[in-house]
Amino acid sequence: MISFTTKTFSELSNLELYQLLQLRAEVFVVEQNCPYLDMDDKDQKSFHVLGYDNGKLVACTRLVPVGVSYDLEPSIGRVVTHPSVEV
Repeated sequence: MISFTTKTFSELSNLELYQLLQLRAEVFVVEQNCPYLDMDDKDQKSFHVLGYDNGKLVACTRLVPVGVSYDLEPSIGRVVTHPSVEV
């Protein structure tokens, strides 16, 4: 069963941040062959939802508040699940 937690950027530990970036790169860049600049200065102002299964990060997304990127509405971005997760 996946358990979720939500943290601000400053609440993320070094390990959590590393795992989050590693998962995003594994899926978006390697698996989907979609190279792009992941570090876009929105993470620092976003809330991060982290999904763990037996201590392993298997899902994450970020909740971007209003005004972070010229948006008039909040947005959800970088939604990703580990390839081992069946949906």
